[in-house]
Amino acid sequence: MGKLGTKINKLFKYERQSVTRTVRLVIWALLVFFLIAFAFAFISTTERTEKDYESRQSETIINNTSSSIEANIDNYTDISRLLLLNETVTKYLKAIYPDIGLHNDARFGVMDVLNVCRNLDSVVIIRNDYNFMNTGRGLYDIKQDELTSSEWKEKIVKEKGGALVLMNGGGTFYRKDGAPIISIARAFYDIHTQKHIGYMLINFTTGMLDRLITYQNRSSVCIISTDGEYLAGNEELCQYMSDEFKTNNISHKTVGLWFNHRMISGKTMENLPIVIICETKASTQAMPTEFIISFIILMVTFLASIFFTRNFMLRNFTTPIVNLSDAMEKTKESGWIERVSIDPPNNEIGILADSYNSMIDYMNDLFKQLLENEQEIQRAEMSVLHEQIKPHFLYNSLECINCMAMDEGATNVQKAIATLGNFYRNSLSKGSREIPLSREIRIVQDYLYLQRLRYGDVLIDEYHLDERTLDLVVPKLILQPLVENSIYHGIRLKGEEGIISITSRLMDDGLHLYVYDTGIGMDEETINKVLSKDEPIVDNPSTNVLSGFGLKGTIQRLRYYCGSDNAVKIRSELGEYTEIEITVPVKNVEQNKND
Repeated sequence: MGKLGTKINKLFKYERQSVTRTVRLVIWALLVFFLIAFAFAFISTTERTEKDYESRQSETIINNTSSSIEANIDNYTDISRLLLLNETVTKYLKAIYPDIGLHNDARFGVMDVLNVCRNLDSVVIIRNDYNFMNTGRGLYDIKQDELTSSEWKEKIVKEKGGALVLMNGGGTFYRKDGAPIISIARAFYDIHTQKHIGYMLINFTTGMLDRLITYQNRSSVCIISTDGEYLAGNEELCQYMSDEFKTNNISHKTVGLWFNHRMISGKTMENLPIVIICETKASTQAMPTEFIISFIILMVTFLASIFFTRNFMLRNFTTPIVNLSDAMEKTKESGWIERVSIDPPNNEIGILADSYNSMIDYMNDLFKQLLENEQEIQRAEMSVLHEQIKPHFLYNSLECINCMAMDEGATNVQKAIATLGNFYRNSLSKGSREIPLSREIRIVQDYLYLQRLRYGDVLIDEYHLDERTLDLVVPKLILQPLVENSIYHGIRLKGEEGIISITSRLMDDGLHLYVYDTGIGMDEETINKVLSKDEPIVDNPSTNVLSGFGLKGTIQRLRYYCGSDNAVKIRSELGEYTEIEITVPVKNVEQNKND
């Protein structure tokens, strides 16, 4: 043990001497940590600034492109209004059986209106009987089933004469060369009767879209339909089409890694089946030079602060702590804990040295008090040993009387004396403070047998014992005082047959013992007095209040034994029952022998 203690002392001494080195390591660790944090913050801020710049740039491109497309769509919509008023077209739609002349007149009337339009592909005028006139004859495949479907018509009629933008005529007209077309659909109404007389589709090619994005960076913009069909711009950007772009608000996502990343932005135009996608790349213009310079100045200032803090801590904290530690180590050489005599700085370290000296004084006083208490305990144990001589004489005398009763044939007397002798023998238990639960139960059984000799069969005892608990060790004489209280302050005062039940259960938090009686019970005030550590309970039989002398002492013993104020709980209902629950630590016979 001496060598081990020496090694431990050397180890602690080494640790105390390495405080300075520990502080240096901590400072360097903090330096590395904050450098990494600064680098991360710089990269993160740079990346966020670049993303903000890229998002603003992409939003400008998308909004400009969107505005241009909307302006051109509005232009074609205005042209469609002129066609609604064209007399030749109206005559063609209202005719019951239109001949070739009306057909050609309507066609020429449409061409007169559209001669000034660029990128116009065709105009289709559709009657209610689904005969139609097409200025782009031979260019289209016509889906007759789609043309006559009610769903197609309902979409146009729902606009109530307004324009509806569709892709490929809403699925009714497709160019034979596979090129996509954008259609403006409107319903015709008779201006006099407001009766629906037909439909119109103005189809134009995506050349209009190509012309519009020429004013932007064409390689960074892609226009596609909401169905994913490429319309204009950089076709490679079609691969980034996703559901997040199918909203009227601009959405952003980043593709690529590190310095090769790009921002892909996009949105769906309001009331148009068109999605605009824009690609923007990182730019050196995103990070202002002033910001970079400020960041460098901040980092240099921080490094200087770190080194200043290091020197300040070594001079004002670690060195005085090491000196105080060495002084504490030297006090042990005398073989007794002594005060340290150093001149610490006038700060918290000086307070620590004063506190240490105060603690040493208190500990020395405490050691003296403990020695005196130990001597008192030894004297008390000697007194108890002397007192045990009297009970030994008592049950030895009872043995002699027992033999005499047996010789005389007084069986009941002999049994009563034998039970009384067993009761005292088990109660003494050779001076042991702890006994197995099974022996404690025998003490209770012997006690109740002797009480029934006095009170007759008004006492009924029941036992509900877990077999696993019988060999567990409990403090001696914890159940008998509780049973005695149950008889004298519970059942006897009730004046009728009573039941005393003892139960043991093994639970996770310890051994639980229950003493239950069907006596007069207790009110809440009495329970609180019994469990109180400060207020004693005075025996007052005239008021039928529970004495609490044996119960109070047992509760105190259990609290000392278990080290807990919650070792005993009492539940009761006035006039019905009282149940006392005891919780003690689990300890078996073998552990008790080892202890």
